[in-house]
This record gives sequence, C-alpha cells and structure tokens, in this order.
Amino acid sequence: MIRPMPIRLVSLILAALLLPGGPAAAQTMAFACPDPGTTFTYDSGTRVISRGQDGLDCNMDRAGGAPFKLRALLFDNPSPDGNDTSAFIAALRPERLWPLEVGKKIEARYSVGGHSWTYTLAVVRAEKRPGPGRAMIDTFVVEMNETGDKGQRSISRWWISPADRFAIRYDFSDGAGKANRAVVTEVTR
Repeated sequence: MIRPMPIRLVSLILAALLLPGGPAAAQTMAFACPDPGTTFTYDSGTRVISRGQDGLDCNMDRAGGAPFKLRALLFDNPSPDGNDTSAFIAALRPERLWPLEVGKKIEARYSVGGHSWTYTLAVVRAEKRPGPGRAMIDTFVVEMNETGDKGQRSISRWWISPADRFAIRYDFSDGAGKANRAVVTEVTR
C-alpha cells in the first residue's frame, strides 16, 4: 500500500527547489581569471582585456593604457592612477578570501607615512543582479570596510560574477562624501 507524503515534507521539498538561492545557486567560487582575450567594457567607455593568469594575479591590459595585474579579482597593481600598490596588497593578502563563500571574512592592517588603517573584507551575500546585456546573473558580493586611525571610513563593494570570472560592478563611498562606481556593460570573448 502506498502512503501519501506528509504535507510538511512536500512543502519543504518544494521550498528548497523553487526559492531563489536553493540548491541550484552556487555555494562557492574557486579563483580563476577570465579567459585570455576576454574584453570588459565599462559604462565609462574604458575597456580592459584579460591576458591570462599568473597564480592569484590576472594579467590585464587597459585598452590604450598600460598593463596591470589584478590580485584576487579585487586590486589593480599598478592602480589606475599609476601608483604601485604592492605594499598595500601584501598587507591585505586578499587571496585569503578565496574560494569565495558567503560568510567568509578576513581582516588586515596597513600602515604608511605614520597613518594606519584597519580592513575587513567579507563575502556578504550571493545575489542575482543585472549584468552585461541586462541579463540576470549570479554574483558574490565582496565588501571591504576601511577604518583609519584618524576616524576615516570607507566602504567598497565588488560584485564578482562566477560566469565571467570578473567583478561586473564596483562601488566605493567614504565618510567625506566621495563616491565612485564602475559597471561592466559589455563582455566580448
């Protein structure tokens, strides 16, 4: 004789299968750079081209500009203004955040010129968001809180796309009212 399943069990199974973030959602993301030749175009018109991987650095080129290394998909060296960020990257060691997993967190301190800052980087959530071409894509949101010894505060967020192996959006704001964002509007392979 076949017995019917209890309604509570059927409800749990349906909820797990139908709700966003159910079993189909990515739980972790291993580190990988975009395939060589992949071009990312930002809303500013800036274009960045992937040139391959070297450990936890992605070798990249700014179209019409100089090559740079992107550490752990988060930090440019040299930075867009040409500054060497080696000491900053060595202090933060952002590669410790990999593989990305919601809830993972690292902390670090960086000092230079008589000033020091405390950093907390965390994978705060996985979310679907509009990506290049306005398609809804899966992302991991990495958040960095920075606090300076003189009361300075800032927050940076990266939306890392596992499909593109790149940050498709970046936002920054600080306590002094400065803000910046960069959104990838097109990916060509």
